[in-house]
Amino acid sequence: MDIQKAELLRGLSRDCISEIMDIAIQESYGEGACLFLRGDLAGHFYFLLMGRVKLHLGETGKVIHHVSRPGEIIGWSGLVGREAYTATAECTMPTELHKIEAGKLRKIMEKNPVDGLVFFDNLSKILGDRLLQSYSRYEKVFVTSTVIESHR
Repeated sequence: MDIQKAELLRGLSRDCISEIMDIAIQESYGEGACLFLRGDLAGHFYFLLMGRVKLHLGETGKVIHHVSRPGEIIGWSGLVGREAYTATAECTMPTELHKIEAGKLRKIMEKNPVDGLVFFDNLSKILGDRLLQSYSRYEKVFVTSTVIESHR
């Protein structure tokens, strides 16, 4: 995966992308590895290169999202001003990622405000899409439980 083609980086200048790649660390994880736990300090975010990561709600294990497309992001909490991750991220197969420190990325965006605007616009679109996917999943659950209740 050419991470420079990731949706989050779409429209950024070459110089900005180069600065981001300079702070990215490529890491590999095995099946079952935990990237972070819900409530951990949200200091990094990740670009998926290959593999699959499930995001779930702590001890309940309720899966809220699967990340499986190269270039998708994981751990965006630190990018939007949250101090802690809102879910647990667990690799469900061998996985390779680019790990980026959120604070360093924010500094790059501060010194490149035009790129920063494009970056956070891209991020808002990505998060909006995830929200709509969640609505769709919960709508299916609600409709199913309503049908079951009406047949009792």
